[in-house]
Amino acid sequence: MLFFKKKSQIRPESKTADSINSSTGSMTASQLNSLIMNMLSLPQAKNSCDSLCRDNPITNTGKRKQLIKMLMIVLLPMGILMGMISNVFVSVVKNYVEASSIRTSLFFSVELGQMMRYLQRERDMSALYVSAIGKDTKGLLLKRYPDTDAAVDNMSYWPVRLNNQKQEFESKEKFLLYLNRHRYQLDQHNRTSKQEIEFYTSLIERFMSWLYETVSESRTGAVWKTLVAYQEIIVASEYIGRERGLGVTYFARGGFESKQDYLYFLEAQINSNITFQSCKRYSEMAYEIYEDQLRKKASLLRQITNMRLMIRSNKSSRLNASLDNANYWFENMTYYQETVRETQKKLAEKIDDQLSIREKEDLQVIISISCIFGVVLMVCPLVILGVYRLTVQIQNYSQTIANRTKDLNKEKKRIDTLLYQMLPKSVAERLKSNEIVEAEHFSESTVFFSDIVGFTKIAASSSPYQVVDMLNSLYTCFDKKIEMYDVYKVETIGDAYMVVSGVPRKNGNRHAAEIGIMALNLLRTVKDLEIPHLPGMTFRLRIGCHTGPVVAGVVGTKMPRYCLFGETVITASKMESLGKANRVHISQTTRDVLVSIGGFTMEERMDNVQIDPELSNAFGGSVCTYWLLGSQDIPSDTISTASFDQGLEY
Repeated sequence: MLFFKKKSQIRPESKTADSINSSTGSMTASQLNSLIMNMLSLPQAKNSCDSLCRDNPITNTGKRKQLIKMLMIVLLPMGILMGMISNVFVSVVKNYVEASSIRTSLFFSVELGQMMRYLQRERDMSALYVSAIGKDTKGLLLKRYPDTDAAVDNMSYWPVRLNNQKQEFESKEKFLLYLNRHRYQLDQHNRTSKQEIEFYTSLIERFMSWLYETVSESRTGAVWKTLVAYQEIIVASEYIGRERGLGVTYFARGGFESKQDYLYFLEAQINSNITFQSCKRYSEMAYEIYEDQLRKKASLLRQITNMRLMIRSNKSSRLNASLDNANYWFENMTYYQETVRETQKKLAEKIDDQLSIREKEDLQVIISISCIFGVVLMVCPLVILGVYRLTVQIQNYSQTIANRTKDLNKEKKRIDTLLYQMLPKSVAERLKSNEIVEAEHFSESTVFFSDIVGFTKIAASSSPYQVVDMLNSLYTCFDKKIEMYDVYKVETIGDAYMVVSGVPRKNGNRHAAEIGIMALNLLRTVKDLEIPHLPGMTFRLRIGCHTGPVVAGVVGTKMPRYCLFGETVITASKMESLGKANRVHISQTTRDVLVSIGGFTMEERMDNVQIDPELSNAFGGSVCTYWLLGSQDIPSDTISTASFDQGLEY
């Protein structure tokens, strides 16, 4: 008997193949989630941010996330469109309000210009009256008072400004009260024409400041420029009014009272011309209207020019004083001022037409956008409802696909389990991929054969069902045991059980140790395993092992089998058939590999002379064979060696 120390403790990896029944069990939630994510071609979430945006669409949380995403896909562009439309709507409404405000300002400026016009006439008559006091001039002045009062009363509103420092401008009533007080005190204070002109001019300048503020609050592009031109015409009219008032004083007195009055006249005349030039710069249309009006009254303009030259010559003489000349100057300048007034009126009409057209266009846009808003507000719930129903249908369809995929997965596992029992897993995977599996040569492998001693007699005394039940119970036990080792079950034919190690997965020289430990384990297992229909009677195995090269390949297409070919297979079968009950019969090559590994107990078979002829034919010469008795994992005392050559004979 020989005992070899084990060089290295090598344990094969245990195999855990799912059975057919376990493959039909339900999948866990994580497996189902992975299945659905793979089905949707979506990668698994890598972090919390990804999980917030992507989830299993068949769970409640996933359904909500999918619904939110679908709604966002629809509502986000709709929201952007609504935002853009809202922006346009606000802009158009703002333009509409501004246009309305400008029209209001325009109406106010027309009313203000009318009131200033009557104040200018009252100023001129008041200057004429104090220059040449008499019944005629008093009558002319008194005729102007009602016109001025009516113009003040006709103001649609009286703008109360925060910068009003004087109480007389706080309301129309206070202003008229202030103006009437001045009228009543005119004869009591012996006022001069200059003082009267300055008094009314201060009032007009206050109203002109209102006009400036009104126009400055209505800056709307080209319309604003036209409004400025309109304002300049009103200002020019005021300077013409000053020129008229000073000219009335000149003709009524025969000259100016002082050089200051003369300069004041020149200043008014120059400012009126400058204002008209400014009007031209802001609006060609306004200046063209003014020039067109002057061309119609060329003779009037020549008369006014001649009288201006007389005033500019400043030849003062009381003998030249003439009330008729003053009235003639006043009438001509008033007529000229009416020309300016007509220009102002036509320009106001054109501005109003432009603003009216713009208001109508803006109003049409506002109505159109309001209709679009209304349609969108009505369609939006329908779109949301449609998206919701579509999402629910998609989720239900995903649920159905998931269930079908789950069932398909169960069937696939069942088929794979059956396939892996027929063929090695690596070979089966290559066949499933439509790859050609060619025969492969393995230079080192260990083949295991076993059969049941006396199987023929047992089968003869048993029914077919009992034989099948007996073999099924035995080989089911064997199948569970060999899962712990790096071996592959090749086939079972009747009571023969064939296993190989080193094929199809190469494992160096471990194949002999794997087969050896497995054989010893099977012997230890069957010593207490009773035959199901023969109580008290146990199985007896005859085991043979041989190490050598083999050729392995798939044979057949209808029922493909993974088969081994070569002298090693034949020799291993001979080792089994020439062995003895409850013993592991190994060849010289197997014994040599086990010796190199170490840790196994073996002894040489002493009765080789009785079987030398048969072994010689198998090996091509005389050989020595051995009994494998035990290993460090399975000592020989755990195997009943007393019954090696004993047992029931059949």
